[in-house]
Amino acid sequence: MNIKIALFVLTLFINSSAWSAEKKAVPSAEPTLAAGVEKTKAKTQSEAEKLYQRYQRLYGKMILAVACVQNPKCIQPEDEVIKYNMAIIRVTDRLDELVIKQKDLDASYYRGLIAYERGKYYVGRATLITDPDFILSATVFRRYALDQFRLAEKNLAINAASKNPDACKHLGEIADLGYLGIKNKDKATDYYYCAAMGYLDVGKKNAAADMYNAMRNSAIHNDPRTVEVYARLHNNDTVSNMRKSVSQTSRLDSETSKIPRQ
Repeated sequence: MNIKIALFVLTLFINSSAWSAEKKAVPSAEPTLAAGVEKTKAKTQSEAEKLYQRYQRLYGKMILAVACVQNPKCIQPEDEVIKYNMAIIRVTDRLDELVIKQKDLDASYYRGLIAYERGKYYVGRATLITDPDFILSATVFRRYALDQFRLAEKNLAINAASKNPDACKHLGEIADLGYLGIKNKDKATDYYYCAAMGYLDVGKKNAAADMYNAMRNSAIHNDPRTVEVYARLHNNDTVSNMRKSVSQTSRLDSETSKIPRQ
């Protein structure tokens, strides 16, 4: 009897020791697994995404160089600004090459995104110029903005056709705010609808809600597209199968933009 008890205690001791060893080994495996995931993510990063990240770094350095040149105490030569600007041009040229030769979807998105961001920057600069003596400078900025928004629309439309929600969102803003010369509310609603449904499909409910609010401003209150997005947001499938009407916002389509045609 004593022998059986001794064997039982010994078995419990061995099992508890093994369990403790396994428990201690688990945390050490987690960092390895996390590192493996990070390596996989790094490997799957596209060339276009890397180029966009490089563009952001170069653009930030160029802005700092410009600020330095504008400072009378700055000893940094203007060559620094030109150097970063030329590097940015090489990045955008490479993205253009990927779009044309390889039909790269990522490249078309990031090239369109760069153009969209530049266009918004030029519009912002134009609105700051109010002095009558320099009003032509605002016109120049608006012309540059128009060129950039046309380029953005061309590239982002490729991704919007593939239901990329971010591309649809930017195109919706371009149409909604009249960055191409005329506000097109129905077109904007279509793109906002595309973005909202795309965000909902990937579980980004807050982003979809933002698009729903944008649709409420660009379409009439009972537009079927707005109703369907509302239903999806509130998990109500009973009204989500309504068919889209033909241009219910056409009365707003020809509203003149604040940005004149060039």
